[in-house]
Amino acid sequence: MSISLSQNIRLTQTHQLALTPQLQQAIKLLQLNQVELLEMVSQEMVTNPVLEETVDRGLEEVERVERQQVDRDERNLREGLDSENRPEIREALKDADWQPYFEQRGISGSGRSGFDSDERPSWDYNLTKPATLIDHLLWQLQLTPSFNERDLEVGEAIIYSIDEDGYLEVGVDELGARLDCDPAVVEKVLGRVQQFDPVGVAARSLEECLLCQMIHLGIDSDLNRTIVKEHLSQLKTKNYRKIARQLQVDEEKVLAAVKVILTLDPKPGARHQPDSTQAVVPEVFVYKRDGRFVVTLNEDRLPRLSVNSYYQGIADQRREPNNLTRNYLTEKIRAAQWLIKSIEQRQKTIYKVMVSIVKFQDDFFVRGAHYLKPLVLRDVADDIEMHESTVSRVTQGKYVQTPHGVFELKYFFNSSINQGGGDIASASVKQKIVEYINRESPTDPLSDDAIVKLLAKENDIKIARRTVAKYRNQLGVLASSQRKKIL
Repeated sequence: MSISLSQNIRLTQTHQLALTPQLQQAIKLLQLNQVELLEMVSQEMVTNPVLEETVDRGLEEVERVERQQVDRDERNLREGLDSENRPEIREALKDADWQPYFEQRGISGSGRSGFDSDERPSWDYNLTKPATLIDHLLWQLQLTPSFNERDLEVGEAIIYSIDEDGYLEVGVDELGARLDCDPAVVEKVLGRVQQFDPVGVAARSLEECLLCQMIHLGIDSDLNRTIVKEHLSQLKTKNYRKIARQLQVDEEKVLAAVKVILTLDPKPGARHQPDSTQAVVPEVFVYKRDGRFVVTLNEDRLPRLSVNSYYQGIADQRREPNNLTRNYLTEKIRAAQWLIKSIEQRQKTIYKVMVSIVKFQDDFFVRGAHYLKPLVLRDVADDIEMHESTVSRVTQGKYVQTPHGVFELKYFFNSSINQGGGDIASASVKQKIVEYINRESPTDPLSDDAIVKLLAKENDIKIARRTVAKYRNQLGVLASSQRKKIL
């Protein structure tokens, strides 16, 4: 058997999509919301010297008027100081009674600040950062008199191992091995840390957290302790009758104990977390004018970018092919022009998508959330003749202000539920479920089966119980057994 080896040269032609850095930047811009876009533009203006913000002439006029006002104020001040040097003014000031002036001014006036105008610290001198849970616990750790250096080291390790809810993320044995320390020492320090404010912090379980708080408050009765240790699952589902039956205790006593236990904090560290709530900045405004809905883009905070004419002139003058300065400026000018073009294209795409959404969801803008129609990304993509992925990127994390409130663009895309009288959007069904739950009795909440019957009876919407349960979970609404309020 012989084996022959040969070499051949073969030419093949294939199609491959290659994303250039410019296209990648354009795609990234579509996904950014306005706050992220402003941050990205600020960074580009730092790294690209030819990129500048175009100042509106109206703004220049305002600044000119402000400078004129400052000049007038300074001139009036100088004239006032000159008048005080006149003899008659000095005699009047000598005879004036200054005591009422100082009594009203007090010691908090600007003259007592201790700084001259030129020496006064900058505005950020007085800024402070909010104290975190770790800062609060470390401060208490340093004030504990009975701790030696080893205890302080163990205490710091414990505090830095606490999660945002206040629970210890690692075990005592692991901490002991990490610090080369006896686990008994870690356990002793842990017991002291758990008595810091907030009490129950650094607990290893919900049971331990509640028990620490009960001992600190002096409410650790036998019944309370037993309920926390053995019946937390029934406590979660509010099955108080089962707790009373298993403990062979009167149900009224169980309710009284549960009422006390519910005053405890299951997440002691959560209230020390900084508030991360951010205001939503709408990308688009939709309002009614002359009987029709108008779409406008929110461009108030978006800077108007342009290429610096000075650098453009330098790049045009230097015609030598090997000139490093010209090559550098040419590259930066192209990058700036592409960024400006990409931002303009982003704004046009958002406008087209929103106009299409208004066309498909006209009933919503007229009458509200109950009249949302089923809509998918492909419907809008076909309408504006763009790819479905482009519409998906445009609607991600962006908001619109409507006559009925501020909504995320994703809100207008809903799956359809087949009904006898026509399709209905899933968001409309969710809205009706929320309204039913808001009107229910706290002591007798609606079950999923009851909501199914109400939807069929009042709105002719026929869906399965599991669909109601799925929508309820998506809305973050607890089951009826957990919404029930007995106390």
